[in-house]
Amino acid sequence: MANVDVSPGGGAPSLSNERGRAAVEFQALIETLPAAIYITTLEEESRTLYMSPQAERMFGLPTSDVHPLRVREMLHPDDRERAVSELARGPANTGPVTLEYRIVRPDGSVVWLEDTSVVLPGAPGEPQRVQGYLLDISDRKRLEEALLQSQKMDAVGQLAGGIAHDFNNILTAIQGYTEFALARPAANEELRDDLIEIRKAAARAATLTRQILAFGRRQVFHSVPVDLNDVIDDTKKLILRVIGEHIQVASHLEVPLGTVLVDPSQITQVLVNLAVNARDAMPEGGRLTIETGNVDVDGLTAQSTGLEPGRYVVLRVTDTGIGMDPETARRAFEPFFTTKPVGSGTGLGLSMVYGIAQQSGGRASVYSEPGLGTVVRVYLPRIEDQPVAPVASEPTVDASPRTGTILLVEDEDVIRALTTTMLERHGYDVLATGDPREAIELGAESGDIDLLLTDLVMPGMNGKELARRLVAERPLLRVLYTSGYPAGAVAGQALLAEAAPLLQKPFSSGALLDSVRDALA
Repeated sequence: MANVDVSPGGGAPSLSNERGRAAVEFQALIETLPAAIYITTLEEESRTLYMSPQAERMFGLPTSDVHPLRVREMLHPDDRERAVSELARGPANTGPVTLEYRIVRPDGSVVWLEDTSVVLPGAPGEPQRVQGYLLDISDRKRLEEALLQSQKMDAVGQLAGGIAHDFNNILTAIQGYTEFALARPAANEELRDDLIEIRKAAARAATLTRQILAFGRRQVFHSVPVDLNDVIDDTKKLILRVIGEHIQVASHLEVPLGTVLVDPSQITQVLVNLAVNARDAMPEGGRLTIETGNVDVDGLTAQSTGLEPGRYVVLRVTDTGIGMDPETARRAFEPFFTTKPVGSGTGLGLSMVYGIAQQSGGRASVYSEPGLGTVVRVYLPRIEDQPVAPVASEPTVDASPRTGTILLVEDEDVIRALTTTMLERHGYDVLATGDPREAIELGAESGDIDLLLTDLVMPGMNGKELARRLVAERPLLRVLYTSGYPAGAVAGQALLAEAAPLLQKPFSSGALLDSVRDALA
């Protein structure tokens, strides 16, 4: 290669031309990389020897102004001490070092940077040099934060599901025995009033449990095709009663609106909770606006919203209240997080909205600024070619005597005794046990058994396996499951077929008798 020079008019390029072209191409490569390449001196008043043009976009400054001292001034207050300490150890490192930190740009925006550098020895009499590259990792950090937030909320949801199992069993006993006491004619009026208050408290506790489970996406929903506009129209009067006359309510509903597959009662809960939060944010009055619309989410929008690309219906609830700072807005969907004083709320309102949206296949988001109000958006997937379900009428309770033999399998003693009493008082013969294996023996030894009434989650053997074994011996045996454990498997996955009847705890005597009647029918 050293002799590749050519005479004038020759065809091959000279070595110097090759090197010149390589230098130009290398320079173009450096200036088109997504990273900002830099070379600085390592001394007390360090200088920038080279900074590629990408730095201007990252720092919001002309490249000539991006030097070590200015970068240290721009460090985020929460990262400054750590970053400066790491950078000061630079000369002691023998290899590349990667550091992540935030900077605050002149316009106030915050950028996460990944800084990878290596210290190079300088020539005799010259300072050491540091060369490296900077990457803008803000998008990655946002995704990591969203993932951690999702994992945290899922963990709380799993904990909520486990607690609900025992809590719902306790509530079933409280409600059931309260009903028995109220049915006794000997109870005086003052005692009846106390019992009614106990029953109301148990009902409120059951509602609280459902809210927790809605957040954890572990509640069994009864989804049907729904037009959100119809639900909003039906809920308007309730919202007006909840928020008071000092707040104006307006609605802008797109017609025709796409159909969504949801539980209408849960959408009512979403609307009421959003209205209550808006009311509390507008103590001096304001305006609450409820809107619906059809939206198409493309790939780019999907990345920013966390949705899958597709067709959605969006519910927007906007208030003109006090708004939230970024930290409060970031935590708004966390369970039990609230800015209200003690005794003024559980902090479950927005987390329940989040859980219902997630279980319905959509997503909820919140945008707010102090003094400028709040916008909550609930995205729900559109379904095509399915008619909207008619509003269900109130079921009638048949109080006539019942007949039949029921094999009851319930591992909680108090619930087993309570359920037995409920059924026997209305004419059923009950064979009760708390052991699934003993239930199999009872099934083999007994004569006619019309219905297996079994808890779904039990130690040793679950209700689905028990039903499979008994139905194999008695093909005409009907099955009704009960559960106070609302894990995702119960909601139609591993432990329960979608069509299988399920009586959710806590249940009343009327709900039990109706479910048994339906199962036997």
